[in-house]
Order: sequence, then C-alpha cells, then structure tokens
Amino acid sequence: MRKLFILLCAALLLLSSCNAQGSPEQEKSLCVATWNMQNLFDAEENGNEYEEYGPSSGWSQSLYENRLSNARKVLASLVQSGDYILVLNEIEGPNVVDDLIKSNDLLKLGLYYYACTREPDLPVQIAVASSLPIEAAHVHSVGEGLRPILEVGFDTAGGKVFVLACHFKSNVGGVSETEQYRILAASVAAQIAKNLEAENPGALVLLCGDLNEECWNGEALSEDGPLPCSGEFSRGRWYCFWRDLGVSVWPGGSYWYDGSWRCYDNILVSLAGKDGTGWDFSEAGVLFGTFQRTSDGKPFAWDRRLLKGISDHLPIWVKLRLL
Repeated sequence: MRKLFILLCAALLLLSSCNAQGSPEQEKSLCVATWNMQNLFDAEENGNEYEEYGPSSGWSQSLYENRLSNARKVLASLVQSGDYILVLNEIEGPNVVDDLIKSNDLLKLGLYYYACTREPDLPVQIAVASSLPIEAAHVHSVGEGLRPILEVGFDTAGGKVFVLACHFKSNVGGVSETEQYRILAASVAAQIAKNLEAENPGALVLLCGDLNEECWNGEALSEDGPLPCSGEFSRGRWYCFWRDLGVSVWPGGSYWYDGSWRCYDNILVSLAGKDGTGWDFSEAGVLFGTFQRTSDGKPFAWDRRLLKGISDHLPIWVKLRLL
C-alpha cells in the first residue's frame, strides 16, 4: 500500500510570505537540492528500524539531536536563493523531517511545507521539503521491496514545477545483478514525467535523488535507457550538470567509493529548464564545507560505531532563475 504524509503548514504562511529578505534577484531564483542523509533515524522505537538503531542498540535522543544539528549546519550553507526545494533520501519518516526543518538554523530556507513517503515495509523513506506551497503529491510504486517515487507538484511564478524524488536500488549484491531494478525505477520515472509533460505543457520536471549509478556508465541513464542524459539541453534528453563541460563542480562527485568520486546523486532537468520561459537553469554545485571533510579530503561519513560523522554522501544543488 502506498502511503504519504503531507504537511501544509497554514499557521506559518505569514512567516513564509516574509521569508525572502534578499535582493530582488535572489527572490526570482529557485534552488533545488538533494541529499542522501545516510540513515537518519530518530530515537523513538517503532520496530522497523535497522538493527543498529533498534531497541538494544543504545541509540539515544542526544545522539539523534547531534546528527540533526550537523545536518542543519550543512543545509544552512546552501547557495542563496529566493525559494528552496529539498529532496531527502534515507530518513526514517515524517517525524525526522519535522525535527530537521523546524529550527532557527534553517529559518532562511523557509522550509514550511513537506511531503514524505510512509512505506511500512521500508526502514527509510523519501521526502521533499519546500519553501513553496505543495500543490499535490503522489507516491508511485516501482516494485515489491523497492523504494517508490515521490511526485510533488508546485504552482510557481514561473509555471508548474514537478519534482520526482527517487532513490534507486543500490549496487549491493553486484552491479549487473541489481541493474534491472534501477532500469525498472528509471522506466517508472520516465513514464511519470511523460504524463506530467503531456498534461501540463511547458511544465518543468526535475528528477532528483540517489540514483546509484552515474550518467555515463549506467544502463538506466544511457543513450538507450529510460532516462537518457546529456550535458546539454536537447529534446528527448535529460540535462545532467555532471556531464556539462561548461559547469565547474568541485569535488568531482558526491560519493567517495573504492578510491574515486562517484556521481550517484543527481538532479536531472527537463527541456523546460532552458526553453526561454519560466525557470531557466543557471548553475549547479556540491556542498562540501570544511566541517564535512575528513583529514584526507573525503566525506565525513556517519560512523554508527564511533558515533561520529555526518553522511557518506554530499548534497548537490541546481539553481534556476525566473525569466
């Protein structure tokens, strides 16, 4: 059964309307970011946690609060923008989203609205938090035991915007052995996007999350795959900033694995992101502040045994400007 939690925080509408205090140029911009938070669980036991966060694990409220504080510090360093949409992977559920965003540390982002999946058979969920009111949200099944796709729609000054929040199957068990599940998720996402564009001509669609494969060597994102990518905005292709030679991004990925940077986290932008109207792609980047790094320049991954760290993934973002 597909379950969804949506918070439309009407009580905070006044604060939301007063949120953008920057320059007029900043108020005409939209930052979309995505981050795999590496298993962020609260301290309440519901029986569905991973073993290391279960009843006898020693996981506590103080440890949870410390992780929240570190996460907020990371997100507070996002590029200046008029509005924000944030996709979160590997969070326990709505309670964690609520605890994360209800803080003065993130007040400048104005994240007063969010939607979160509630899949009873999955320990971690997918969420979208935003400074923009959520017009509609839907959960799309991918397959039994696989993470769904969370579709969230917004009615903005630049037209309709749809975010497809994803977390594709990992490579655990073998890259080739698990490829079929990433292709399946990509196929579902592609069909959702196709339907949205047909029903909402000119709408901007962004596919965001940990796709667990790179846009140049994975079948799901290949030329013949369900989500073909390009470093340019072109018909029939998703724009991928990792492939754009004109976009300078440091470091060279969002996840360090087996001795090299990997670009598993992605934000794919539809052709409407460069069609001369509405929201126009401007820039992209990776959040990698000093406090997020180890002494050897790798992500300061959360270590459950040592009770230290932030996440093994880095947040990535794109910024769009209103024409």
